[in-house]
Amino acid sequence: MKKALFFAAILACLVWTACNNNVVFEQEQKIQGARWNYADTLNFSFDISDTTFLYNLYLDFDCLDSFPHQNLYLRLHTLFPDGKRAQKLRSFELFDAGGNPLAKDSGHEFKLHTMLQENAFFKLPGTYHITLEQYGRTDALPGIKSVTMKVEKNGKRKQ
Repeated sequence: MKKALFFAAILACLVWTACNNNVVFEQEQKIQGARWNYADTLNFSFDISDTTFLYNLYLDFDCLDSFPHQNLYLRLHTLFPDGKRAQKLRSFELFDAGGNPLAKDSGHEFKLHTMLQENAFFKLPGTYHITLEQYGRTDALPGIKSVTMKVEKNGKRKQ
């Protein structure tokens, strides 16, 4: 019986490791007091060495159900390895039209997993820097506790 449990534990570890081999980068950034100010930018930096794969980029928002709006506007700034820059404005829906969180609620908190970009490709190997700034209606935007960025290979190759 003990051998069976031992081998089951090893198998579970191997499966968990295999499932996470595609994760290139994952980082959580906490927001002080769950109040995201305009000046409080979140900076993420990650290295891409294999430019032959396509990648999925995700943002996870750890929120309070007291967030005052249906969606969260973010301005995204990207700095590429060659020094070029790009900027984009995105809206992320956190609640439905009835005010219900779009993720499972745990008390007064929920964590929403969102797609930032699907099938992204990186032209150059090197370090990519992504900066997020909240672009909401008020400077001190309450209700966002943290933001996690995740980059993973999606198993497809660039054509």
